[in-house]
Amino acid sequence: MPTVSKHIEKESHDADSRFRFRYETLRAVINRNGEALRIMSDLETDLNYMRHYDERIKIPVRRLMTEVLLMAQELNLLAADRYSVLHEIVFRLREETERLFARGPESGTHPVALVMGGDTDPDPGLVGGKAAGLWRLSKCFGESVPPGFVITTEGYRLMLEQGDLARRIRILMTDLDVTSDPDRFSSITATIRRWIREAPVPGKIENEIREHAVRIASGASDTLWAVRSSAVCEDGSHSFAGQFESVLQVETDDLVKAYKEVVASRFADRAVSYRLNVGCREVDASMAVLFMPMVDAVAAGVVYTTDTEKPESGTMLINAVPGLADRMVRGESQADTFVVARTPELRVQEVMPAGSGKTDYISAGKILEIAGMAVKAVEFFGHELDMEWAVDRLGKVWILQARRLVTASTAADMDGSLPRRKDDPPILEGGITIFPGRAEGPVYFLEKDKSVLDVPEGAVVLSEAPRLDIALILPRIAALLVMEGNPVGHLAALAREFAIPSLFRLGDRARMLAGKNILSVNATKRAVYSGVRWPGMRERVLARIAAARDRGRPSGPLYDLVFGLNLVDPDAPSFKARYCRSVHDTIRFIHEMAVRSMFGFGDRQRRRHRETGRELLTGLPIKFYLIDLDRCTPAGSKKVAPEDIGSVPFQALWRGLSDERLPWAERWEREMRGMPGDFKEAVLGGDIGPRRASDANYVMVARDYTNINARVAYHYVMVDAMVGPGAENNHIHFRFRGGGASDENRARRARFLESVLRQSGFGVDRRGDLLAAWLRRYPEDDSKKALELLGRLMVCARQLDVVMSRDIDVDLYTAYFLSGRYDIFS
Repeated sequence: MPTVSKHIEKESHDADSRFRFRYETLRAVINRNGEALRIMSDLETDLNYMRHYDERIKIPVRRLMTEVLLMAQELNLLAADRYSVLHEIVFRLREETERLFARGPESGTHPVALVMGGDTDPDPGLVGGKAAGLWRLSKCFGESVPPGFVITTEGYRLMLEQGDLARRIRILMTDLDVTSDPDRFSSITATIRRWIREAPVPGKIENEIREHAVRIASGASDTLWAVRSSAVCEDGSHSFAGQFESVLQVETDDLVKAYKEVVASRFADRAVSYRLNVGCREVDASMAVLFMPMVDAVAAGVVYTTDTEKPESGTMLINAVPGLADRMVRGESQADTFVVARTPELRVQEVMPAGSGKTDYISAGKILEIAGMAVKAVEFFGHELDMEWAVDRLGKVWILQARRLVTASTAADMDGSLPRRKDDPPILEGGITIFPGRAEGPVYFLEKDKSVLDVPEGAVVLSEAPRLDIALILPRIAALLVMEGNPVGHLAALAREFAIPSLFRLGDRARMLAGKNILSVNATKRAVYSGVRWPGMRERVLARIAAARDRGRPSGPLYDLVFGLNLVDPDAPSFKARYCRSVHDTIRFIHEMAVRSMFGFGDRQRRRHRETGRELLTGLPIKFYLIDLDRCTPAGSKKVAPEDIGSVPFQALWRGLSDERLPWAERWEREMRGMPGDFKEAVLGGDIGPRRASDANYVMVARDYTNINARVAYHYVMVDAMVGPGAENNHIHFRFRGGGASDENRARRARFLESVLRQSGFGVDRRGDLLAAWLRRYPEDDSKKALELLGRLMVCARQLDVVMSRDIDVDLYTAYFLSGRYDIFS
């Protein structure tokens, strides 16, 4: 008997040792996983501001590769070398990144200033899109393009590098993309603009501005200047129409101040929102600034080389105003429109006066001269153009800007060919089509004193004037109706760019639309209907808004190799080591397989040695199998109450989970009352993921450590935390995936979690419904508070995917949670 007893005791001791070894290894994997995700998050932020060959990028990428290689080794310890191919994959990824690093910048320094002209085209990355376009225009029109010079993006870099300004801006803009508080957003951008206005301009830039201005003005002291933005992405794949400031009528002594004003406008609310909406990296939109002598204009305007509404008509549109056109392009004044037939010969086909009705400030001959130059420009550039022009007091036509013209799509949804129902006529017809198409949604009347940030997602917006701040919300509205406005203004250009069905110049009669509930807009046919007219249209509008919001992340040489996530679904046949194509794929695969390996081992050990683990006693609808790593629980009992566990991080997390203010509503139970349990399991959970509802959930505890890997309702959650007196080793790692609702709803819940956690100080990485978050090196009290918040969040988020059917729900539930309105989650 003693021999048998000793054998059992030894076997039990060996089992405990194996269990502890595997858990310590899993803990190491999870720790490295959190560190790897933190490095990736910092890298993704830094790559928004730095090039891939910057030393500040190379060092963390190499650290990341080391972490992932160690993760692969630890996974193979858990899985008996079943995933040894991961070593080859990590080595290959490391070699490919090193080859990228070898392709650094071209040798030589970039100039701070360049004078326009010459036979060679400048680098758009140096002079920006607007200046590059003018350079090409000068080749086409010679002296019909004003002379000028550019302070290049190298100057912008010098401006921001002094006084640590670039780093301060980078820190302030962290997580700005998920900020739901418009006041905080505006406060941050205003602070950055103030920093730039208060910063001294480097002497080298100031000298270049003064020297080139004197040379171009030929010593004339009364020359007035236009100082204009020329961002790298501007007038290219994205128009940036009206997003930055132009400072006009500037005296030579004030050019340096105007330069700072244009640079500061890069951080205007609308400009920052625009870059976030189109997925443009900060480093890809550096600001060059263009300086040109003012044209003493008697007339100015914009020419669209084709009718954007009817490209097949063979006409172009020339919009004109007396004097300068700056108020016209901002939508603050109406323009006269000249319709010019392009074939067989140029002729003014129609004149549509605005305002006073007088157009005698410009002759028909001058309109045809402008049209002829526009035709020449189209032939030179090879595509339709949006061109700015001016006529001076001597009758000379100047070309001031040209960018590619966005025309309407020919998609079936935009053709407007819908049967007209006699019993349901439109309640309003007319206006000018800015962008065709159909849309449906609740009407929102944007009065002069209302903020655009109050406009709900998916609304049909009615506005008196084409306010430029409407650009902030274009990607998330259904349609735009404006009582005034020009088809060639900045807002019109942006409405076309974002493909928002839009009608301008509806007149004061459109006010009656404000009293309606739902509007159906056919911008192609210039008709507005009351109520729902086209089945399924609302869903299509919301899908378009969701697609715009989830536009791809910024791209660059390192993105596919490091951040690309191809292994999204852990239950797909392709979720295998050999299909890891990126560092992120590899991290994702290692973490998933490490947890599964531990689950399987835990199940086997539990069946063989039930006495090594105990049940956690709780009245909450969740069951845990407790593993005590350092005897922080009472000995001798097979069941342990939460209050008897001497683990600092566990107690903090449990305070959040068991908060009496929290609802533990079972939404699926109400929805599927009476259905067999195995039916609910098959439909809502089934075999998706590493655990079934009947499988054990594990909690590891030590005095300064806890780890939970669990299936909670129909999603999977992992919490790994170490909390003690020394902040250096303190960390919290959180991973969340899955749910019982649709893909869209699960993704909304993940966005809700992301918003709450980021605003609570966590680092976050989210891809679809998969979310990882971390908090590292915080003091003990702060770490405990963060774990309490995480516990409450886990309860409030469970089954929230069932009710999050609208995108606006993300912001609503974030505000409810952060303000302590937990009753809403019931």
